[in-house]
Amino acid sequence: MDINATLISLTILMLTIVIVGLTVKFAKGKTTHLLQVGMLALLLNLVFAPAGWIYCWYWSTKAPLTR
Repeated sequence: MDINATLISLTILMLTIVIVGLTVKFAKGKTTHLLQVGMLALLLNLVFAPAGWIYCWYWSTKAPLTR
């Protein structure tokens, strides 16, 4: 079985970019610290990807800020 490390790392990178982008999109209008949300999403996706997915789900279901 031939394991291509380049393909695996590119797949992880693409999934990270997509999930971080979606997390930031979902967090707009729901937080005042959008950069912090993006950095935490990036960290979670690089360390343990399912935690990043749960974090993305959290922001997609959170209620918008009230003023």
